[in-house]
Amino acid sequence: MAKSPKTAPTWAALHVPDDKTSNRLRTARVGSTRLVECGGGRDAVVISPLQRGLAALDALGVPVTAGQSVLADHWSQELIVVVEDGWAHLWEEVPGVRVLSLGSWLLMPVPGAEGSLAAHWLSCPADDVPVLWRDQERAPGLGAVSARIDPRELCDALATVDRPVAAPAAVS
Repeated sequence: MAKSPKTAPTWAALHVPDDKTSNRLRTARVGSTRLVECGGGRDAVVISPLQRGLAALDALGVPVTAGQSVLADHWSQELIVVVEDGWAHLWEEVPGVRVLSLGSWLLMPVPGAEGSLAAHWLSCPADDVPVLWRDQERAPGLGAVSARIDPRELCDALATVDRPVAAPAAVS
């Protein structure tokens, strides 16, 4: 008997955490997340609703693997993608998207933690615990987090997801 081909996981499948993960996120301890200052060469693109952002990642063909620096805020139903800074202008006219840049703060899981319902890694950053996050004298910064998703490609993929599908013409 032949084995059925294994299908790659999709981002859309991460929309609702499984029961075990959901329970862990709901009962996460207070110290499982921390505010991180945006900037340092990184921005956070916040896409609402979460399902729309996940569809854009699927349309883009981004693999569901560690290293992508993608978060979910399950409370607010938002997807957060860490990207290189300097591309905020791409999102100015896109409804349901905001960019957190220098001067903004983002709630993120602390290193080694899964996070909470308000800040959960769907794909952890490529780098292990950034050195800056271990330095207790300095506030952690988003600049220490890897950014592997191209903001231009993400914007295009979101436009594809948002494009209405034309109904087939009626045959007379």
